[in-house]
Amino acid sequence: MKDGSTSTGAQGRLRAGLDALAKLNGLIATLLFVALTLVVALQVLTRFVLHLPFIWSEEAARFLFFWVALLGAAMSVRARRHFVLDVTGVAARSDRKIGPADLVPDACVLAFSLLLLVEGIGYVGVGLLRTASNSQVNMGLVYAAIPVFAGLSALYAAGNLAGDVAALSRGESAAPFPPAGAE
Repeated sequence: MKDGSTSTGAQGRLRAGLDALAKLNGLIATLLFVALTLVVALQVLTRFVLHLPFIWSEEAARFLFFWVALLGAAMSVRARRHFVLDVTGVAARSDRKIGPADLVPDACVLAFSLLLLVEGIGYVGVGLLRTASNSQVNMGLVYAAIPVFAGLSALYAAGNLAGDVAALSRGESAAPFPPAGAE
């Protein structure tokens, strides 16, 4: 029994850490989305109303959109909402037991995220040598969204996988993720 309580405690700490990371992820994505909205509104105002456009605004909007999209995609991995392929037709039932096949999607997302993390770090290295033409933003900052997304996705997929392994070992039913009320 002692091993189970230790495992449950470790699982709880892992989940709490990932919950805190997900909240920070959501906060940053929200702030960047607000910045994106403001930049696009400024771009419309200066281009179509004042007829004096800011040359940097289009690039800035594109870079902000890239970051928002990837941070949002990482949040979707956390909530297991990135995609679903239910070939058996039973994934939607809340009373089904977790089986070994239920570990495959999280393992695949984890493996892909780790591969993308390695490749994304390479993109950042290349980006550090480039500067955007209009906004003068170092492209390393823009490309950093790739390894940030991959790292977050890897952590979230690992947390999902750990939760599934624990549920499988206890013979529990599949639990919705995130838990009810956490959305």
